[in-house]
Amino acid sequence: MKPLADHGTTARAKGRPASGIKGCPCTPCRQAEARYDKRRRYLNATGRTLTVDPRPVADHIRSLFAEGAGWNQLVAASGCSNSTISLILNGKISRIHRTTADKLLAVQPGDAQPPGLRVPTTGSIRRLHALLAIGHTCKAISQASGVEHSTLSDLINERLERVARHVTERVATGYSALAGTRGNSARSINRGLRNNWAPPAAWDDDHLDDPTAHPNWTGHCGTDRGYHLHVTAQLPKCQPCIDAHQQWIAGHPELKGLQLRTAITRARGQSASREFALAENARELLRFGYNHHHAAERLGATETAIYQAMKRHPEAGAIQIEAAA
Repeated sequence: MKPLADHGTTARAKGRPASGIKGCPCTPCRQAEARYDKRRRYLNATGRTLTVDPRPVADHIRSLFAEGAGWNQLVAASGCSNSTISLILNGKISRIHRTTADKLLAVQPGDAQPPGLRVPTTGSIRRLHALLAIGHTCKAISQASGVEHSTLSDLINERLERVARHVTERVATGYSALAGTRGNSARSINRGLRNNWAPPAAWDDDHLDDPTAHPNWTGHCGTDRGYHLHVTAQLPKCQPCIDAHQQWIAGHPELKGLQLRTAITRARGQSASREFALAENARELLRFGYNHHHAAERLGATETAIYQAMKRHPEAGAIQIEAAA
């Protein structure tokens, strides 16, 4: 049985009638009870009550938890016990003391938030976009990660800047499980194509959470050759390749107008012949998880043309293997 409250408190003065324990008649307890009754009469006279409806407080507590508040942090910030908060949340009591309600309602999200609980969503968004780009559905990602569909939707549509750390960890777990396999949703793939979302193969896992990192679409991103491969493969240009191309132009100040355009055309031609480029870029897309149909659409060619280009221009590794054989 829970021990009695200390002397000089209203609880000790009232005792526990239901358990047959009488109130304490000592002077400190009687004085505490008198103060309590005086305050109750004053609040009633001024249109307020000593106790209030706990439902608005329960709603406030839920909103704190939705914002990332931790249970222990809420206890510390409010000064209320675990049991009191639990009773309010579970609707086990019909009235609560006004002072208790005031303490809990005064707590703001930042007051009850564990340090480091909420983290940036950059990596989670990139992982989800990459999985959609290779054909996985939101439902499949939800099943693999354990993150509910509505949260995934908010992340995919970039409506959240920060989420609870456990959400990012679950998204990363789902990504690890699905990144090595293709999904079967043409709708997801087409959505990825429309939005230029990079597939898993274009990302270095160590850089997914780095907001300054860029996907390596071409295998040569960050170079002038990478810039031209973006153009020939009709891939979205990444900033490192744009910067590299601008540096190349800045490094040839003597080239103007037609001379500059001719030099750029020559540089693009030197990067790869038309058919060689088609074969190389098709292989890159296939490595990224695209099938031959979508790779052909992306490159503006037919599937037959892609097969013939790759047949005429096998990879260097394949040539060496054939020669060794």
